[in-house]
Parts: sequence; C-alpha cells; structure tokens
Amino acid sequence: MLVFATRMLRDKWKSFVIYSISAVVFLEMYVALFPSFHEQAAEVDRLFKSFPPELFKAMNMDPSMLSFSNFQAYLSTEYMSFLWPIMMIAYVISVANYICVNEIDKGTIETLASLPTSRIRIFFERYFAGLMLTIGFCVISVLGAIPLAQLHDVDYLFNNFLTTTVGAFFFAWAVYSLATLFSVLMSDKGKASMLSGGVVTIMYVLFIVSSLKESVENLKYVSFFNYFSGSELLAKNAYPEHMVL
Repeated sequence: MLVFATRMLRDKWKSFVIYSISAVVFLEMYVALFPSFHEQAAEVDRLFKSFPPELFKAMNMDPSMLSFSNFQAYLSTEYMSFLWPIMMIAYVISVANYICVNEIDKGTIETLASLPTSRIRIFFERYFAGLMLTIGFCVISVLGAIPLAQLHDVDYLFNNFLTTTVGAFFFAWAVYSLATLFSVLMSDKGKASMLSGGVVTIMYVLFIVSSLKESVENLKYVSFFNYFSGSELLAKNAYPEHMVL
C-alpha cells in the first residue's frame, strides 16, 4: 500500500549504505586508535587544559569532558562533536531533497502530480520514509561503535551510546525537517541544498557567537546546535537540561 514510501526506500538505499559504511569506517579508525591515545591520556588531558575553554565551547564540546581516559569521552570529542554532525547534515539534506525538489529538478514532478492519489499522501509517505532512513543512519553511525569496541577489546558503556543515539536522532530530525521545507519551496535541487546547508551553517555561527559573547547569549536559542551536545550525551549519559525543557 505504501507505494511512494517503498519507492523512496528503494531509490535511496544506495546512499544510505554508502553513508552508513562511511560512518562505520570512521568509527573503526577512532576505535582502533583509542588504545594508543588512552596510554597517553594524561599528556593529552594536560594539553587540553592549556587551551582556553571558550575554544571548546565554540566547537560544541563540554570542556569538563575533554579527556581520553575513557572510551565515551574520547569518542564524544573526536567523533560526535564534529565529524558526525557533518555526515548527518549532508545525508539528511540529500534524503529531504528526494521528497519534492528532486522531482522538479529531473522534470518528473508533473507525472508524479498526475497520479490518482492525493499530494498529501505522496508527501507524508516520502517524509516518513526519509525519517526511517534517518533513524537507521543514527543507529548505525552511533551504536556501530559497540561491536567495534568489542572487536578491539575496548570497554564501553552501552547506556551512554543508547542515550546518544536518541539525542542524535532528534537533532537529525530537526535538520531533516528544515531541509524538507526547502525541498518543497524550491524548484532547483542545488539551491535547496545550499539554503539548507546555509541556514544550518548560520545556526552554527550564531551558536558560536552566543557562546563567546554574553551580550548576544540569547541567539543560541534559535540554533539547533544549542540542543545537541555530543559530549554530554555520550560522555555523561545525560541530555542537556535545556534540551528537554
């Protein structure tokens, strides 16, 4: 019955596999390097303490969690605070573009609109199919660290990764919904991608500025990055207080 959702899943499975494998490859690299960093944890921690705290706040990292003494803190710093958001944003924008603007870009929107079904059904089937792909990516790109940790005999805390997966999904959902808006409003795939990426980048800049200047502190509330902290989720196993208010 869900023909439009099924078609989207069939068309987007290759990109899903590519992004998921890429995430696992990066995770493998970080997990494999952890024992070496762990041996030098004291030296690395001293190095971190020599940098100003504002630098790490601007990178959406909790300075108190900057440590390689345990696997969760290490991965939250090296992976969840920077690399994972970049991969996630690129992926969900590509998924959101499929919902509408991709059809316009290929010149097939009239054929799709002429089918004997409502446009609302087409939209929601595709939207929720994309949401399922987003959930799948979050699960693989975060929980994928667990079997790799077992492979390399690295101690880990499952609950921390589960909490991070949930928090990562809500962050990805917000970006996906924003990208969907531009997919519907724009008639050019390139412009839709640029606007989606541009708005997210502006949000990141606003978050940085609000972290560095108290006079514009309230700007952080319009940024998605204010409600996602990889270091708190993974290292502390806790959602930021303002994230759940």
